[in-house]
Amino acid sequence: MKKLLLTITAALLFVIGAKSQTADLGLDTWVNDSYGSLQDAQGWTSFNTASYALFGAMPQSVYKITAGQAFGAACAKVVTEKVPNPPLMVPNPMRPGQPNFDTVGLLCLGTIHATPSPGLTFGAPITNNRPVKLTFSSKDSVVAGDTSFVLVYLTKWSLPNHKLDTIASGKWAESSTGSVWASHTITMNYVSGTIVPDSQQIFVSSSIYSHGGAKMGSKYYVDGFCWDCTAGINELNSENAISVFPNPATSEINFTSSLNANFVEVADITGRKVGLFVMQNNKVKIQTESFTPGLYLFTVMNDKKVVISRGKFEVAK
Repeated sequence: MKKLLLTITAALLFVIGAKSQTADLGLDTWVNDSYGSLQDAQGWTSFNTASYALFGAMPQSVYKITAGQAFGAACAKVVTEKVPNPPLMVPNPMRPGQPNFDTVGLLCLGTIHATPSPGLTFGAPITNNRPVKLTFSSKDSVVAGDTSFVLVYLTKWSLPNHKLDTIASGKWAESSTGSVWASHTITMNYVSGTIVPDSQQIFVSSSIYSHGGAKMGSKYYVDGFCWDCTAGINELNSENAISVFPNPATSEINFTSSLNANFVEVADITGRKVGLFVMQNNKVKIQTESFTPGLYLFTVMNDKKVVISRGKFEVAK
C-alpha cells in the first residue's frame, strides 16, 4: 500500500469555511480537543482530534513539547503514524482510484467539528495588511527518503463566488536530520498587487505529500511562527542598531537605539497590542513581570511614527 500523506487537497474535502478561533502561532497555548483527552495548540488542529471526529481511533501524531523548545513555553512535534487498517476514511484525491492514505502526520490551522456533520473549519483570520514573510524555527528528523514541509496560503473570501480566493502562497521543505533549531523564512508570492487577505492557512507535515515516499516515524519539530518578524530571536536589524536585552526577559527588557527613536510598540504573537512605550534619549526599560511567558513582537518608531525596526523577544519565567 502506498504511504501517502493527507494534504491540502484532501483537507479540502472537509472545508466549510475559513474562520477559526484566535490562533497561537507561537504554539505555546494548548487546549483539550472536543472528542478525547489529547491536545492541540490553540487555533490548530491535527489527527489527534480528527481521529475521533472523522476517521476513527488513530495513534497520536502531534505532541506538545515543553523541554528544549526554540521559544516560549512549548513547541509542536509532528510524527508520521499509521492509519488503522484498513484506512477507508482518508481518500487519495491526488490519485483517484489509487489506495487511500495509510499514514498521517499533519498539523494545520483550523478546528474539527462533529455537528451538524463531520468537517473541518479551515484556516484562521489574519489582521496583518499584506504580510511579506512568515518566519519560524524547526528541527527535522525524517527517515531517509522522506521530506517534511511547511505550506502557507493567504486567502480572501469572495462573497459573489462564495469561495476562498488564494492571494499568496509559500513553502519550505527539508529532508535533513539535526538536533539544533534553525530559523527559516517563507517569502509569500502574491498573485495580485492590491488585494488584502483576510485569512491564513498554515500546514505543517512530517512527511512528503506529492508521492509515495512518506515514512513511518518521520518527525518534524516547529515553533515560533511569526508574520513579518526577523528570522531569529536575536537577529535584529544591524543597520538600524537596535539593541534588545536581556533576551529572554524575566522581569524587564531594555531597548536602545543609535538612531532617533521615540516609541516601542509591543504586541503578542497573535498581533494583539500589549502597550506603547515612550523612549527617553533613545532608551526605554519595559517591566515584563505581568507578561504571560511566550514570544512577543516589537516595533520601534521615531517621533513621526515611522518604523525604524521590527523584531521579537521572549519572556520567560
